[in-house]
Amino acid sequence: MNYAQLLMRMPRELKSRLEAETIYAPWLGQGAALGQLWTDPVVMETVCNRLSRSERTVLEAVVRRIGCEPFDDAELERAAVGSLSGAEVKMGLAGLLRKGIVFSFRKTWGEHLYVLPEDGFACWQSVLFPEMSSGLGKVPGDAGLSLRPALPGEPNLARDLFHTLVFAAEQGLKLTKNGTLHKKQLHKLSERIRLREEALEPLSLKYAYADTYPPKIALVLDMLLRLQLVVSEDEELKLNVEALDVFMDLPLAEQMRRLYGIWKMLALPAAAWLQHAVCLLERINGGAWITAEQLLERLETFGLLPGTVVSEERAERIRYLLRLWLEPLAALGFLEQSSDPAFGPNAYRWTFSLALCGTSVTEDEAEDGGFMVQPDFELLVPPDVASKVRWEISCLADLAARDQVSVYKLSKESVKRALENGRTAAGICDFLERHALYGVPEHVRLSIGQWAKPYGKTVFTQALLLRCADDETARTVAKLPAASRYVKEMLNGRDFLIAAADAKPLAAVLEKAGFMAGLPAIPAVQAETDGETNSGRYPKLSAERTASVKGLPAVEPLDKGLIYSRNSVGFLRLETRLPEASDVYPSLHDIPPTWLRDYRNYHVSTRKEIVEKAIEMRSVLQIRKNGTDFRIVPRKVQETRGTWCMTGLGLSGGAQDETSEVRWLAEEWQEMRLILPGINDKY
Repeated sequence: MNYAQLLMRMPRELKSRLEAETIYAPWLGQGAALGQLWTDPVVMETVCNRLSRSERTVLEAVVRRIGCEPFDDAELERAAVGSLSGAEVKMGLAGLLRKGIVFSFRKTWGEHLYVLPEDGFACWQSVLFPEMSSGLGKVPGDAGLSLRPALPGEPNLARDLFHTLVFAAEQGLKLTKNGTLHKKQLHKLSERIRLREEALEPLSLKYAYADTYPPKIALVLDMLLRLQLVVSEDEELKLNVEALDVFMDLPLAEQMRRLYGIWKMLALPAAAWLQHAVCLLERINGGAWITAEQLLERLETFGLLPGTVVSEERAERIRYLLRLWLEPLAALGFLEQSSDPAFGPNAYRWTFSLALCGTSVTEDEAEDGGFMVQPDFELLVPPDVASKVRWEISCLADLAARDQVSVYKLSKESVKRALENGRTAAGICDFLERHALYGVPEHVRLSIGQWAKPYGKTVFTQALLLRCADDETARTVAKLPAASRYVKEMLNGRDFLIAAADAKPLAAVLEKAGFMAGLPAIPAVQAETDGETNSGRYPKLSAERTASVKGLPAVEPLDKGLIYSRNSVGFLRLETRLPEASDVYPSLHDIPPTWLRDYRNYHVSTRKEIVEKAIEMRSVLQIRKNGTDFRIVPRKVQETRGTWCMTGLGLSGGAQDETSEVRWLAEEWQEMRLILPGINDKY
């Protein structure tokens, strides 16, 4: 879950409280939005410098050991084990919740789960470990290394989506009563989707209809549904032409960025160290090569690997990183795998720039290339041809070979298909002329005209017969002024020929005239309209980029795809109430004010009460012993030799040094006071 998805479901009251945080006032006053601030490393670095000690420590524990997986209070305390008391952990978390860095969700029985959003995690990695990506990766162009490719190679996920959409336009995606595609269609569709399924197997993706759909088809259908390029309607997955028009406007690199965002949401590994590897990989941009070994070494350098790394464990972690992330990304076309011995077989680099997501398209990414029309009726389509041009090519020609340069074949049958889908011979020739790099051979143009010439001279059309009971009724209907425009032809004294689409409006006219014409239960009558005919199955997209003004949905729905979410937090209720100090210290009113205010020497019995209260509230003691101040997190009180002793973790002077265990008898220190983080911890 990312910040955009959270903001979409966030109540106005909660958003207003988060915007009221004074720490964000300078940027909000300049017109910035909260979502921008939370993912801006420069802003978050400033926020980080203003966090309290407990907030900073809790944040680092979440980023280092939990990542963007949901966690509860117990998991957080285990992650933040060290110098912080339980109360400090709670107050640190409360501060992060009030700043919108972490969000809280309420489970069915009232328990809370907390989440650091995925894009927030990536931002905080760059803030807390700014040097982690420095000098990592081999930049292309150095030492004669090859430059990065302009576009993702084949196969890639965006092209598989494209060919699935073409398949839907050509043949439709009919669903069975169980809600799945028919077996015959599945087989044909599987041939069009070229993703390597073995690369997806280690991920163990969970999705609906797993007994029917192989992983690669489930993934492609999931992406289409989340992008709303297809919608489920009337037992069919139908093309959403408006969304399709916008998506096809995007260059391939931008399409891949959108798809990578969805893929990351679906398949991000749960282990925090793997999430760090993912975010570190995203920071290595610009075509630089990187290996799994290098990523792992950098994580180890910054202390982001759990436990001590031995050689066997290192090899296992490299295997995990390859199988759970790098190899699937390469199979989907997001990464290119090196075949250059200078890098080794496990070196990877991005096939597009991640940094440009959501910005305007650069000249390097603009797809304004043309194709070549060969004398043998073949169309050679290079990789820089825009998706909308490819869409139209797929309508009027048959795909013969799919590669970086794809080959399409014009034929009498393919031209007929284009004519049946609303194109004209003149329109086909004009399209070829506009986009062909070296023009259209004259005999190709003449052949298209010859193939198209007989089309339309004989036409099958759907029609209905309006039959009158007698001649008098027929004469009355024929004289109705409002009915005349619907009557195509009078066949005899009692029968009228009308278009199927005109049945409903003509029935309304007859109703007003006192007749009661019953509509037949024919799908053509119930579904067909003036603008909805069989020729509209393969829609013609807008030639210009006017559709881009509308834009795609900024946030893909969590519940629209086939693949199940990695966790259920996105479907829990967002907690709108921000925590206060009273939530951390419900028995605050029972504590004598002097325990909090005065730094003094208490009687031994009172000392014991204060220590026990600190243990109960999981809080902190400030103790002065032999002229030195100590910050103690008490763990237990033990009776010993007629007195008692306190055991806990201590820091000298409250400095953030390594903690050490202390075990002091009741008479070993002089002055003390109870510290409640967030209440009186400013010492």
